[in-house]
Amino acid sequence: MEKLKHEIQRIKRHRLEYYHSHLDLVEGYIDEKPDISIETCKALIEGISKLSLHLLNQEPLDSHKDEKFQALVKRALLELQKGRGFSDAEACRRMSGFVHYIGEVRNEHCDIGHGRASLKEQVNDAEFADLIVGITDNICTYMLRRLDRLADKVTEYEDHPEFNDFLDEQNPLPGKTRYSRALFDQEFETYEIELGDFLLEFNPEEE
Repeated sequence: MEKLKHEIQRIKRHRLEYYHSHLDLVEGYIDEKPDISIETCKALIEGISKLSLHLLNQEPLDSHKDEKFQALVKRALLELQKGRGFSDAEACRRMSGFVHYIGEVRNEHCDIGHGRASLKEQVNDAEFADLIVGITDNICTYMLRRLDRLADKVTEYEDHPEFNDFLDEQNPLPGKTRYSRALFDQEFETYEIELGDFLLEFNPEEE
């Protein structure tokens, strides 16, 4: 799932690193237990759908307990169509059909979700799991890219060179390590707070 990995790494907000454990499950079980990979694909699509509705509509993350999987994803896909540069909304409605099928496969053949009491009649193979993984990779990547475009603009380190230089002058570190870069990577919330104070003091017209 290289596309999705790239987007998670690129979008430095929303605590998307949470999904790394999902990706490890998907890729780690394709050959040994492909149905676990498929089940995790369903969880990825569902989780990103909930995140999208939470950020775009302020819907609480725990408000979808009784909502059907396909309906949830369909709503998220349509919400992600709003704004400029969107693709065909009807195509997104059709896309939810693929998602519905993934949900059906998960419900009928999963290893974990329903506490199965005996061996399954059907066990999906690695090739089929790889197909589902590919579809999931593309759907989730699309959703995150749209979400990144529609959600509030994120603070990027490279956008504020004057502030970074100011931090480095006030907090010199030995060697080539930059205090501003370390603060951005390790204490992002503190970086944003100090950036706001800096802009208010030195660039009041930006507030």
